[in-house]
Amino acid sequence: MKTGLISMLMMGLLGSGVGVTYADNPMADKEASPTIKERLTKDTIEGTLMNIEGEYYAIKDNDGKVHKIHVDKSTKLDKVVPGDMVKAYVTDQGHTTTLQRDN
Repeated sequence: MKTGLISMLMMGLLGSGVGVTYADNPMADKEASPTIKERLTKDTIEGTLMNIEGEYYAIKDNDGKVHKIHVDKSTKLDKVVPGDMVKAYVTDQGHTTTLQRDN
């Protein structure tokens, strides 16, 4: 009887610890991942997210060039804020299919 009670208490403690770990993990919000097709056929823009104006995001790449990309409801999107390093998978028309934080 005591062994069963101790086992249940240990499981409760271990289970609650896992929830805290995920809540404290800033990468837990990382949701967007490109498909294999996107990785092969889309252009990528990597750099620092400078600002967000409605559906348009400005990314400054490592060469200092600023790219304005279009994001809408169809875009797979990580939670990002200006200052984040990001990677965008973009069509020839400038529409972003996936925007993810890039670490």
